Amino acid sequence: MKVPTWGRLIFICCSIYCVNSLCFGKRCGECLITQQCSWCKDRNFTRTRCATNGTLSADGCINIVHRKDHAVTLIKNSGFSDGGQGQDSVQIKPQHVSIKLVPNLFLYKTNFSVSYKIAKDFPLDLYFLNDPSPTMKTLQSSLKSLAKDIESGIKNLTDDYRFGLGTSMDKAVRPFSRTSAEFLDDPCFNTTDSVCEKVYSFRHRLNLTDDIEAFEKAIDDVQVTANYDKPVGMFDGLIQTMVCGEHIGWREKSRRMLVYATDMAFHHGGDGWLAGLLEPNDGNCHLDSEGFYTKANLQDYPSVGQIIQKAKENNINIIFVIGGNSSLSVRNLYYDTLATLMPGHTLQASALSIDARNILDIVSDNYKRLRETVKLVVNGHGEDLTIKLYTACETDGRVNEQTNICSRLTTEKVAKFFPVIMSNFTTCPEKRNVTFTIFPEGLEERVQVDIEHVCDCDCQLQPEAEPNSDKCSYNGTYECGICNCNPGWVGDVCECDNRGTIEETCGTSKGICNNAGNCTCRRCECFEGYSGDKCECNDKNCRSYDRLLCGGPDRGRCDCGKCVCNANYMGKACECLKSTAPCQNSNGTVCSGNGECVCGRCQCRSGFRGELCDKCFSCPGLCNNNKDCAECFAFGTGIYNSSVCKQLCTNVRTTDEFHVAAPENQETNSSSTFKSCITEDEHKCIINFNVYDRENGLEVKVNKRKRCPPGPPDPLTIGLGISGAIFIVGILLLVLWKILTMVYDNLEYSRFESEIKNPAWEKSENPIYNDCVQTVHNPMCDLGFKVEDMDDQLIGATSERI
Repeated sequence: MKVPTWGRLIFICCSIYCVNSLCFGKRCGECLITQQCSWCKDRNFTRTRCATNGTLSADGCINIVHRKDHAVTLIKNSGFSDGGQGQDSVQIKPQHVSIKLVPNLFLYKTNFSVSYKIAKDFPLDLYFLNDPSPTMKTLQSSLKSLAKDIESGIKNLTDDYRFGLGTSMDKAVRPFSRTSAEFLDDPCFNTTDSVCEKVYSFRHRLNLTDDIEAFEKAIDDVQVTANYDKPVGMFDGLIQTMVCGEHIGWREKSRRMLVYATDMAFHHGGDGWLAGLLEPNDGNCHLDSEGFYTKANLQDYPSVGQIIQKAKENNINIIFVIGGNSSLSVRNLYYDTLATLMPGHTLQASALSIDARNILDIVSDNYKRLRETVKLVVNGHGEDLTIKLYTACETDGRVNEQTNICSRLTTEKVAKFFPVIMSNFTTCPEKRNVTFTIFPEGLEERVQVDIEHVCDCDCQLQPEAEPNSDKCSYNGTYECGICNCNPGWVGDVCECDNRGTIEETCGTSKGICNNAGNCTCRRCECFEGYSGDKCECNDKNCRSYDRLLCGGPDRGRCDCGKCVCNANYMGKACECLKSTAPCQNSNGTVCSGNGECVCGRCQCRSGFRGELCDKCFSCPGLCNNNKDCAECFAFGTGIYNSSVCKQLCTNVRTTDEFHVAAPENQETNSSSTFKSCITEDEHKCIINFNVYDRENGLEVKVNKRKRCPPGPPDPLTIGLGISGAIFIVGILLLVLWKILTMVYDNLEYSRFESEIKNPAWEKSENPIYNDCVQTVHNPMCDLGFKVEDMDDQLIGATSERI
């Protein structure tokens, strides 16, 4: 059925509308994350900036920004190298890649590939970790006898190799080892075996070296030892050989192989609790100067997870070699499964023959298996990126298959892997830079991949972008035709301060904007007559001059209650002219050199007057120049006669109301300024006169009364005065004495009269009369009788009388 034209138009319009509806974003980078969207960076563009290219063109946009593509840059891409003769081997390339990744867009495998090629002389570090129990003595003998054969076999594969040796038994604590006195120094005591070495957990015996004779000697020095239970504690030695790289001698760039040889099962994490070893194994190196493990009797055994983790971290390829009569059962129960979990999982646990002479084949076969198979591992990309590896491994018939393993490699064939990198972001992530590595498992060689999520358009970056641009009110970056405002600012040109609340930005104790304005864009817009950040300034509070605020616009303006004067004016009300022209005299001197020009007027120093300070009333000579006129005009005396006086002294007047000038020798009243002067005539009489400053010149006013000194004193008058004064004083003293005498006599007479009239005077005794006094003497007392005897005699006499 044929679709009508109007139907096709409706379908096209609906399609365009649906695509445009998916285009969104306030900035160019946000817009272009969505596929098929573009951005208009014209400055004055008023339509929707994020839309399809066709819509923007139809709306008249000239400068359209389109979505970018991924960009891959090879930073380091050294060629393959077989190594040898002091050269580094290179098996993987490129070594460093930078990718600019656009979110929400696949990165196809054709853009990026990783190549791997076996180097003929790639370094090999081979370390033997042996069980030194009596049942493994055969391995020790075979290793010593086959050392040179092993060297020859390895030499066919690479010329750069090294051998190392260590032995591991068990912890020297019960129940893992006998600790009684007879077994402590000789674990083989009372057995058919020869004398054993003292039991130990692990001992590193030989650093990695290419000296095969040193390797043989180290094997020959190993003595057997024994533990008590059946499992061995070789996990202690295994983890020490992996983490003690400085002691062992692991090279940074080599294939690291570790041969783990035993005929018993292993102790693992948790078994140490049987001996009270509750401290977990910390996975760190603890070897002393003689190579012994020092934490064996303090920490628990390592767990299987720790062994796997340390093997991956240190790129150790472990070959489990199991010997003894029960090797098959031990291998099947314990080591086959463990081998599959290790790096280079293609390795399997190998059975050691009875004479242990197949050790050469075990080492050679496992090295070939490791070398001929590569497994690429991606590490550190996180969950936000999805990375898939496709391979073109022609050696095993796989082309464009999703796998990270390629086998049956040779030194002539190159295996290629194609990473497909997908970003799971539909918006721009916060962490835009990610670094991950791609490396062959078990090797130290790395491909470092730096991912940068490209979320910004070029016009968002300098030099096109303009930080703190004037186009954005200095509060944002002008980019791609718009303003990207700094934090706290909004608006098309970042004109609005959006920091804090209205109360925080515009509020005061008196209200929003002091109730004198409105808060817009977190900024106060003041009413007329008010100013300041929060309208706190009342512009009508400024001082006025000539009835105008700040003297009017010609002189200044009011700013927050204070006048801001124009260039030619100053003062609190802009009332003062800065120019000194009104203060200059005809020769250009300011205030005649006798004052300062302030506000266009002269302020004279003390003693000077006049608009230009050109008059002086305190200067010497003013009084002397006018004293002769004052004397002749007022009193007709002096050096001028009457005719000369009338001719020269026309400005002199006399007055009865004479005023003396202030202490500063000047006085200003409503009519004049004057200076007081004093002079003497030939008779030493003092004449007072004032010199006045009139508009038409000087005027002299003389006091009509002059003060003359008295004549010489008269001796007769002085003598009579003194004599009269002495006579008067004598008369006054006599009168005073007479008055006092009369007063005293009157008082005495009054007292006499009062005593005579007193009736008690007659009854009183004569004050000069004394009564008679009788004295009685007892004549007996004079004869010397005692009073007691006398009393007795008196009593006796009395009784006789009775």
